[in-house]
Amino acid sequence: MNSYPINLNLSGKSVLIVGGGKVAYRKVKRLLDAKAKITLVSLTVIDKLKQLLLDNNIKYYQREFKEGDLLDIFLAFALTDNRRINSLIASLAKKNNILVNVADSLEESTFTLPSLIEQGDLLLTVATGGNLPALSKRIREELENSFGEEYKQFLELMKILRPLIIGNVDDKKQRRRIFRDLADLELIGLLAEDKNQFLEELSDRLPDKIKDICDLDYIIKW
Repeated sequence: MNSYPINLNLSGKSVLIVGGGKVAYRKVKRLLDAKAKITLVSLTVIDKLKQLLLDNNIKYYQREFKEGDLLDIFLAFALTDNRRINSLIASLAKKNNILVNVADSLEESTFTLPSLIEQGDLLLTVATGGNLPALSKRIREELENSFGEEYKQFLELMKILRPLIIGNVDDKKQRRRIFRDLADLELIGLLAEDKNQFLEELSDRLPDKIKDICDLDYIIKW
């Protein structure tokens, strides 16, 4: 599958899920995090999905898929255990220029979903082109061991420091040097191992003007 990796902003976008099993449950959870406007169609749903739908006031139609379900939809998931219905959803979605993911057919899908590793604003994805999803999962598990909670904390800190650096360091070359020095995996690792040493190292990499503006010791103790 020839693909172009992209992160979509689905906030407020209408997304259709057809299916009520474990895969649909996982998709609904992820789409809730993305603030998507979800509609689910399925004759039956597993218990934990039913509860998720109720808890989040998600629009749910307990019936089979109809062509009209695709009206005004931005993104669609065909997740049933019926090959004919999944293929029909894919065909109609493409006809209406709707992005569609088909659980049992890579060829009929217009997009696929990679394995994800998330630590706050850090998002890492792994994909194998649909050829061996189990390998994506294995690589994801390896990455999860390498990128822990400290990356989430570090990026939260950078939300504060980056605009301060941009707003107070006029020289572009100096700004690039500062950001390059901060993008150090060993520095980030210290955040998990020794916060005091992390603060010392961080302070050494920041210009005095920035240290005068903010209290690093206070910021790091969130």
